[in-house]
Amino acid sequence: MANTPGDGQRFGRSPHRPLGAEHWAAEQEVIGPGLQAVMLWSQLCVESAAGAVLVDVDGNEIVDFQGAGGVNSIGHAHPRLIEALTAELATAPAGAFGSAGRRAMAKSLQAFLPPPLDRIQLYSGGTEAVEAALRLAKSVTGKHEFLSFWGGFHGKTLGSLALTAGARAGLGPLPSGYFSAPYANCYHCPLKTTFPGCGFACVETVRDTIKENSTGALAALVVEPVQGRSGNVVPPPGYLNALASVADEFDALLVVDEMMTGFGRTGESFAFIRDGVSPDIVTVGKGMGAGYPVTGVISTAELMSAAPFSDPSASSSSFGAFPLACRAVATTTDVLVDEDLPARVAKLGAEMLAALQPLVDESPLVGDVRGAGFAIGIELVADKSTRRPLDRAAFKQTFLALLDAGVLVMTGGTTLRLYPPLTVDPELAGEAVEIIRRVLIDGAAPQSAIGIEETA
Repeated sequence: MANTPGDGQRFGRSPHRPLGAEHWAAEQEVIGPGLQAVMLWSQLCVESAAGAVLVDVDGNEIVDFQGAGGVNSIGHAHPRLIEALTAELATAPAGAFGSAGRRAMAKSLQAFLPPPLDRIQLYSGGTEAVEAALRLAKSVTGKHEFLSFWGGFHGKTLGSLALTAGARAGLGPLPSGYFSAPYANCYHCPLKTTFPGCGFACVETVRDTIKENSTGALAALVVEPVQGRSGNVVPPPGYLNALASVADEFDALLVVDEMMTGFGRTGESFAFIRDGVSPDIVTVGKGMGAGYPVTGVISTAELMSAAPFSDPSASSSSFGAFPLACRAVATTTDVLVDEDLPARVAKLGAEMLAALQPLVDESPLVGDVRGAGFAIGIELVADKSTRRPLDRAAFKQTFLALLDAGVLVMTGGTTLRLYPPLTVDPELAGEAVEIIRRVLIDGAAPQSAIGIEETA
């Protein structure tokens, strides 16, 4: 049953939202099509936001576990970010010159980046950074082929779209030299096998794919350590190490796309640390700026010195290194370190995941619950034995039921994706989890408290 204002609950959406309806209609007179499904389904119009809570224009309060797909890393309107950007805005020049903001960012990142990664180039959008990473890989290796993975997402421009298997319909022709292989999605194993008995059969398929498709010019493997679009799919431990071995075998680089997972989201500073692997190139964004549109390519001084990537103007971006962008990165990074947010996320995320996993048995809709830190996926199915996805209309209805009950989530396929801010209050996280459980169990009241505690 929906949890709406007026029934004694703080969070929820009233079915009558006259200001929101008028606001949405006014915007649509100018805004073009193609917005995210969660935006179109919810037609949510936000008046204000703080921490993990949104207030819409009709005064309804909603717990934000959508977080702009992981962008809201340190919470809406974090006081330190407001103060830093306000001060920077008063003096910041337009241009990527040396600045106090960039110097502060350099200092913060020197302490945050895991060795040997020690260089960053900034951009303003995720796909822009991915394209830059492809140029860097070409510059380092002198080669031009790339292998990506089924179910991944890397962007919507020419090169990044070619990496994004399954999202290319109607957008061809694509550039040559791009091919893809199955990801380690154990819930939907495309090879119909089971881990660990399979011995990473999907990695062997990667080898076979390269041998059959490459002309000997493989520049890099490009992989997400947790696949976001496919529903926060977490591969088994050791997977990235196995892929790194494949890259070495073919004298190629390993590019890890941490747009959604970097800067603390999975309980480590970067998700690749979970496997102890050392990627050659890392792409980052979303949570790195906590709402300011800034992304980046991270690598080593040695690799980034490769031409033509290192040539003057060859890797610049109009807005990437503006003082405001640099200040946003510096402040977000400092908050992550000062508040020890990755460790906090590891503990609280594990507690949330443990509280949600019983839904596999308790809810008729839930086929799988998985996650790493604050990147959690609840996959909805029509048939648990065959794992057939829930139909789109029923999935949309479930998403809206959650929203009306007071929790906004992200979607991916037929998976509900949870991206709380890394600073979320444990009591609020517990309340949101209870709402999710109640909706997915179809109104059954929880029998006991979840017991999510604050990290000391």
